[in-house]
Amino acid sequence: MDLHEAIKTRRTIHSFSTKQVQETIIERAIDAANQAPCHRHTFPWRFFSIDLKRRELLANLALELKFANRLVDEAIKEKVLQKILNPSHLLVASQVVNPDQKIRLEDYAACACAIQNLSLSLVADGVGSKWSTGKITTDKKTYRIVGINPQREEIIGFIWVGYGEIPLQIKRPQISSIFRGSSLASN
Repeated sequence: MDLHEAIKTRRTIHSFSTKQVQETIIERAIDAANQAPCHRHTFPWRFFSIDLKRRELLANLALELKFANRLVDEAIKEKVLQKILNPSHLLVASQVVNPDQKIRLEDYAACACAIQNLSLSLVADGVGSKWSTGKITTDKKTYRIVGINPQREEIIGFIWVGYGEIPLQIKRPQISSIFRGSSLASN
């Protein structure tokens, strides 16, 4: 698949099958992530592939957070479990913590570029993904489960990787509403 086709067909997958993705595809995606631009050459991105045992611990934590002070809804419980356990891979994306706020912001932008590269590499190989955040990504127990020192790295999201139903194309803004200064703006 060429680059423009990968960009235009990449979608966030919300429901994954249990079909496994080859490790060579994951490795190629991580290599693509590592090619992201990085203004200060800090290369702040880190990726952790989470094994099934740790995913089960994360699933239990997700349920604990979801149903804190509420009755457990079995249908929602099953949906949470499938979300965490069904995808072929769960990657945790983290950013090396820099005490300088300006560098930290630039590093976050570099990490976002790395995650986009990873996502485009996956879609070029016919694999879907989803970058998500939420309470679980900031919970101290998640850091312990994954084995990340929060003094050194900050979790910036989970990346679900696998095969699933690709959502329909969404309506994007017209180029003329987002770009000025060229003949493209008249399209």
